[in-house]
Amino acid sequence: MAVKLKGVILSIEDVLLNKGDSDKTVFAQVELLMKFFKLKGITPCLLSNQQWTVTGGRCLFAALKERFPELMIFSRHLDNTVPPKPQAASTAHVMKQMGWQDGEALYIGSTENDMRTAVNGGLLFLKAAWYNQGTDYGFEFSEPKQIARFIDTLCLREHFWSHEIIDGDFEYYCLAPFSTYLQQYRPYSEDARAAAKFGMGHPDFWLSALVTSMYFTGIHKKIDFIAAYPGHGAGVGNDKMNDDLMTFGKCFRKGYLHNLIERHTTALKSQTTRNKGVALDHLNQLNTIKLNKLPIKNFRTTYRNTPVKKGKTVLLVDDICTKGYSLESARKYIARTGAKTVMVTWLKTINTDIDTVGDLGAFDPYVANNFKAVPHGKTYGYHRYLVDRHASGELGGQFQKFIDWDWPAF
Repeated sequence: MAVKLKGVILSIEDVLLNKGDSDKTVFAQVELLMKFFKLKGITPCLLSNQQWTVTGGRCLFAALKERFPELMIFSRHLDNTVPPKPQAASTAHVMKQMGWQDGEALYIGSTENDMRTAVNGGLLFLKAAWYNQGTDYGFEFSEPKQIARFIDTLCLREHFWSHEIIDGDFEYYCLAPFSTYLQQYRPYSEDARAAAKFGMGHPDFWLSALVTSMYFTGIHKKIDFIAAYPGHGAGVGNDKMNDDLMTFGKCFRKGYLHNLIERHTTALKSQTTRNKGVALDHLNQLNTIKLNKLPIKNFRTTYRNTPVKKGKTVLLVDDICTKGYSLESARKYIARTGAKTVMVTWLKTINTDIDTVGDLGAFDPYVANNFKAVPHGKTYGYHRYLVDRHASGELGGQFQKFIDWDWPAF
């Protein structure tokens, strides 16, 4: 069940204020952001470890409260029962005092300490980079307006998944239906296809939509690792998704394994074969992928022992799902390690069922395999698992709003 965004936890340093902003131009944007929070019914909470003063020795907290009456202030300087950052207890204290549940707040910060505070507290970390870079972690926003757009178009949605399948070890979610033929789906579908295949369109929208859907529906709590399904060409990872999926993983201490699934042999493209009258099935995927036993975590550290195993869950991400051949093939390989899989895609092709694979018997998931036949498993009907018919309309509207977004008239 999705939760609703109720508040944001903010830091002072390089978020609300910066000593070098002598012309106050950036602070004027911060003021607009605070007005935006008020307009949307989002409560801003300031979390600070130390005392801050302004010219003349006046307490900065008092000055901020005077300018922004809706701002809630949690500071050890004012109340020594407030746990210090970056302890998990600091954000937990704010959440408890505000009556917020998990997922009902975001953290906006700029420093390494902010990042650790958000990660320890299990909050999605938005990096304020309008004063300086601060930290390399978090989803970066170069101006307050970008955060306002992100929240307004993606965090305040009411319909996060159009399709959901939860059936034993088979778990799948997608944002909305895909079709470039029907007008109601065409504008966002064409953009998603351009983003997925060519890096054009608005990939930042699609990845942000996926991230917020997973955050507000709590999927990030179910997983241990994240992997993207590779493209048709031989290789690993997905260069359109790598950065954002790794950032999402870091927010919640989930390792991004870009090379967990390796395409050892270039696969046939579905559209190409359809044009030739050749039908594809799961074999095109099963016989062209394998797993890496010792994948690389966050593009930095190679595991010394196999991380994907019994008791672990992998979040598997792809862009557009038609009949589920790619997802199901990877799921079968991951299942051979003893691990489970949660699958998510941007979109799902309309009126097309997902076909699964039956028992493949014992096989080594870490080598190239040559399956000769595919036993049929379950079929998940498109319409049966279309759980929210409003998701496509909302996503389409928010997609256009994302493109056209500007500050509202306060």
